[in-house]
Parts: sequence; C-alpha cells; structure tokens
Amino acid sequence: MDFHRYGEQIEGLKALAEIELIPPDPYDIPAPLAARLMQFYEAAFTPEQQAAYDYAMQNSNERGPCCCRCWRWMVYGGLAKHLIRDRGFGGEQIAKIWDLSDGCGGTSHVH
Repeated sequence: MDFHRYGEQIEGLKALAEIELIPPDPYDIPAPLAARLMQFYEAAFTPEQQAAYDYAMQNSNERGPCCCRCWRWMVYGGLAKHLIRDRGFGGEQIAKIWDLSDGCGGTSHVH
C-alpha cells in the first residue's frame, strides 16, 4: 500500500460520506456492507444506465471496479449499479468512486 495514495483516497471519500453505502476506507469494508452491495450486482439496467456503467468500465484506472474479478469486483460493481439505478449517478461519478476506492495498493493519483 502506498500511504500517500491512501491518504488521498480517504480524503476523497470524505466528500461522499453522506452516501452510507460507500465505504469510507477502501481497505476496511465491513462484511455485512460487502454482502449487501454484492446483492446489487445482478441488477438490471435500462440502456442509459448500462451506458453509464460502460463509461465507468472504460474510464476508471482499473478498467472496472477492481483489478480482477474478485469479491471486490462484485462489491464495487454492485455499489455502482445501485448508485446508477437508484440514485442517478453517471459514469464519470462511478469511475471517480472506483478510483478512490481502489484497494489493490496502486499508486495512481486522483487529483
């Protein structure tokens, strides 16, 4: 883990604190929250919602919710589907959340 990057992530995620489903620490996700977010992963989308998700997939640093299709992929993919479907988030917003929530230990910066 790059501690400078981690500090940037924590600061960036503070701006999203009003959304209780966004974990405030990408390295400390409570199991009940992870399980809840995974349930959203199979959500159906309208074509417009799918376009927002596809934009996030193409424009996030990891080209998706995580670097590989692990449990984090399902958690943050589910979070994105909830935010797009139920809260009207766009692809740029989702890509930013995914970049701030990167728990794979990279050093890429989001300024």
